[in-house]
Amino acid sequence: MNVLIGLMLGLLFGGGVGWVLGRRAERAAYLFSGADEEEVSEALGAAQVAVAERIQKRLERIMEAATREGRITNDGVEELFCISDRTASNYLRQLTEAGRLERQGIGRGTFYTPR
Repeated sequence: MNVLIGLMLGLLFGGGVGWVLGRRAERAAYLFSGADEEEVSEALGAAQVAVAERIQKRLERIMEAATREGRITNDGVEELFCISDRTASNYLRQLTEAGRLERQGIGRGTFYTPR
């Protein structure tokens, strides 16, 4: 049970156990030696929900900033969350594909406006 609590806290606070998500879920069983499959499955499901909620909150904050300023750039998203260029690009792509932002420009001058 302590391992389960440790995993959940680690995932919620950005610990190094995030690698157990996705395609590497089968490795989670190694972390839970002695835990049954149901406990592992529940822990992974809860972790995936927590990550999805965190991403959704970030997407909403990006939209708030874009609406407030009238536009947002990749660098603006990077600074907002202290994240990598690639992660910021992924968030902006998700919002663009969802039809919430519109991409303006090409290359270094690219910015995004709310729709």
